[in-house]
Amino acid sequence: MSTSHIVKSYDLELQTLASSVGAMGDFAGVQFADAIQALLAHDVSLAQRVIDQDRQVDALRRDLSTAAAKVIAKRQPVAIDLDEVLAELRIVEDLERIGDLAKNIARRAIIIAEEPFPAEVTGKIRRLADLTSAQLRHALAAYATRDGARAQTLERDDDQIDALHVEIFDDITALMKGSQQQVVGLVHLLFCAKNIERIADHATHLAENAFQSLLGNTQSAKSSSES
Repeated sequence: MSTSHIVKSYDLELQTLASSVGAMGDFAGVQFADAIQALLAHDVSLAQRVIDQDRQVDALRRDLSTAAAKVIAKRQPVAIDLDEVLAELRIVEDLERIGDLAKNIARRAIIIAEEPFPAEVTGKIRRLADLTSAQLRHALAAYATRDGARAQTLERDDDQIDALHVEIFDDITALMKGSQQQVVGLVHLLFCAKNIERIADHATHLAENAFQSLLGNTQSAKSSSES
């Protein structure tokens, strides 16, 4: 929150909303980490837990969207606060999509739980997931601390993730040509890698929204001081 208001309950509402967004981000991150662990460890029970818990991510999104709408309707926030609340709504949508993609990985993990894959490929998927988890953590930290410089660095990191995803795609398609019996399992693995890459995209978009909100607040504050 960038400003202090005369009505302290208004400050509390904004602080609670921001804190809840951070908590949802943490939960989405755990869902993703568990989905990757389930995939690489062939852990069907963990994968099922990720699937079952996705409804909690959806519930958090609904609750936060409702809370944000109430703040807008009740307080009719000025530009600085409105930019922040709208950015939080967009961030919540990204977090819900991250949860959905984690659930999709978990579903495929169950389907291919009995499939053996080369360690080189699964190692690269682990690396892709680690980079993506770091991307999400940095994005949430940039949002929580309103760190514009940190938010801007994520686009560069996303390029590294994209390059590794292309490498994994090439590896898996080459394996498909050499092992017809594993084609179905490899297709599922290919989609898992794509889902990981999409989660990184949502993390980058999340950071962009945080940065744009910060930029808007800075410009609004500057205009107010000059007037």
